[in-house]
Amino acid sequence: MQAIPIIFRCDASNEIGWGHFRRCYALAEVAQQSGRYKVYFLTRPLPKGLDKKLKEIHATVQTLSADATLEQDSQYLHSMFDMMSRKNVIVCIDHYDWTSERLAELKNDPRVILMAFDDGMKKHYPVDFLINQNLDAEKIAHSTSSTCQQLLGPKYVMIRDEIHTLRQHPTERMAENFQFLVTLGGGDVWGHALKVIDAVRQSTVKFETHLIVGSQWPHLEKAKRLIGNHPRIHLYEDPSFFPQLLARADLALCGAGSTTYELAYLGIPMMTVALVPHQVAIGKAWEDRGIGDHLGMADVLTPELIMQKVLHWMELDQELENRGIAAQKVVDGRGKFRVLERVAKFIQRRKELALESA
Repeated sequence: MQAIPIIFRCDASNEIGWGHFRRCYALAEVAQQSGRYKVYFLTRPLPKGLDKKLKEIHATVQTLSADATLEQDSQYLHSMFDMMSRKNVIVCIDHYDWTSERLAELKNDPRVILMAFDDGMKKHYPVDFLINQNLDAEKIAHSTSSTCQQLLGPKYVMIRDEIHTLRQHPTERMAENFQFLVTLGGGDVWGHALKVIDAVRQSTVKFETHLIVGSQWPHLEKAKRLIGNHPRIHLYEDPSFFPQLLARADLALCGAGSTTYELAYLGIPMMTVALVPHQVAIGKAWEDRGIGDHLGMADVLTPELIMQKVLHWMELDQELENRGIAAQKVVDGRGKFRVLERVAKFIQRRKELALESA
């Protein structure tokens, strides 16, 4: 059986973060492994290391110029599946810039099975599948075409294989010292993570702090100077073992985006901050479920607040464990399999209808 093309249109950068790429990548992994699909990515230039990830799953990568307009973006995508000569081409759009009109143009092509990720954007989705993995997605009145299948809520969270294999029960973490992990992602252009360094340097309480940043983070050199030779602050630049760092943490401070779902899957208690306004709802949703501790917009962070919160949670071992257990009940890691199963049924039904009408 000839493989069905599946094209992912997403970007990743220090400005928008890596969340769009990560969930597309998770779905691409399982699609490629199934043997039924041939994976393509259309992106603007990616941060260091992500091209390598795509090579690992044998994805074909097409790169747009960094300043490509939406019209050029759309034209390039059309040219890709115009060359494929297939009755079914799956196109997955995970990009805030793509308008309802551009999506409709894609949907009008009878070959295209159109999927889109949504994070509560107020626009119409003329698509076959709409995926919103956020906690409160089912409460949102999404505007879609009448035949659209809405895949809503954390049961559709996409967990990458490198995270998937590290899940363990929260009682099984055995580190001798308390492990505090900080990952504010590519969106921390303001340098909020520097406040963590100030906080830990001033503390007399001993615990290990693991600070994860991108190699292009504009505050990297300042962070290195502030840390100096401090024995309990560890700085990592785009570490290949990022999943392992997540999995061994006792408490994480993170942006209220896609990383919260990976932490939940791993059973890691979290404190969240919003780096952009739309993350506020995600942070509050975790807090409302008694799983996260939402600190508000990142600009309200101070070294004093960070230290106060860390010391508070260090004294509550059982509560942290309970939060980790509750988080794992919310995200089971089966989202990508559920999505592909729905797509396979959709394609099979299309084939059946085509035979009936022949």
